Amino acid sequence: MSSLVYNIQRMSVDDGPGLRTTVFLKGCPLRCLWCSNPESQAFEPQVLFFERLCVGCGRCLEACPHGAVERRGSVCGRVPGRCRHCGRCVKTCPTAARAGSGRRMDVEEVMAEVRRDDLFYQNSGGGVTFGGGEPTAGGQFLLELLARCRQEGLHACVDTCGACPEGLFAEVAATADLLLFDLKHLDPTAHARLTGRDNAVILDNFRTAAASPAEVRPRMPLMPELNDSEDNVAALAELLLGLGFEEIEVMPCHAFGWSKYAALDLPTPPVRAYEPEELKSALARFARHGLRTVVV
Repeated sequence: MSSLVYNIQRMSVDDGPGLRTTVFLKGCPLRCLWCSNPESQAFEPQVLFFERLCVGCGRCLEACPHGAVERRGSVCGRVPGRCRHCGRCVKTCPTAARAGSGRRMDVEEVMAEVRRDDLFYQNSGGGVTFGGGEPTAGGQFLLELLARCRQEGLHACVDTCGACPEGLFAEVAATADLLLFDLKHLDPTAHARLTGRDNAVILDNFRTAAASPAEVRPRMPLMPELNDSEDNVAALAELLLGLGFEEIEVMPCHAFGWSKYAALDLPTPPVRAYEPEELKSALARFARHGLRTVVV
């Protein structure tokens, strides 16, 4: 059993308690306007080209079998529409101007990476986090990883948007120790406009999470003028308070991943970061509706 993994980040402190290894599975059913990891969305390997890192050595030009590289002054650029994302140029690039996203790994390969830091997990109360993309899109592969973590006594967290079949999610929630659950918008029409899909199954899965034995931490990517309105915050608070949650982790919009869009020949997201006072006002809306916020 195998799946595409686009990154494994060791010594992470932002994806659950303690020191963690975060395994990022590739592929996501949503297309959020603000996604900071566009290389995580597709369900196949991709090649990113960072022009500012290119020194024009020409090795990629020689390696590419598809005619997808051409010399443009001092750099070797990509010919639009020709790249087949085979990755041969990545292997020859000395400056990481060409980077691959997605390599196929089996369960044992992933677990071997995870075990490298077992001592740090024990000393810090950490463990393993499975993120994405959307990790539940890995299906049985994710379930097997969670089962292996349980067998080996490793704390397992799943960072999810909840966009997956209800039966699969119920198995994930029953096996994981912690669920970091993104809630992006409560209105189904607005959710579809912002992410490409409505939120019906997501809200059903969130209720399943709330009733499961796993610890659940609701999260919200907070976007100026997109999902931070008084009405949406009020609807979110009604849902959370009704299920016994009094706190939500908020992830304010940032532009850290925007360079990846150009590297994939994609348009830059039509969103912006908060001004400090603007963020302060947005967070105050949660307090007015009875929710504590933790900015992450």
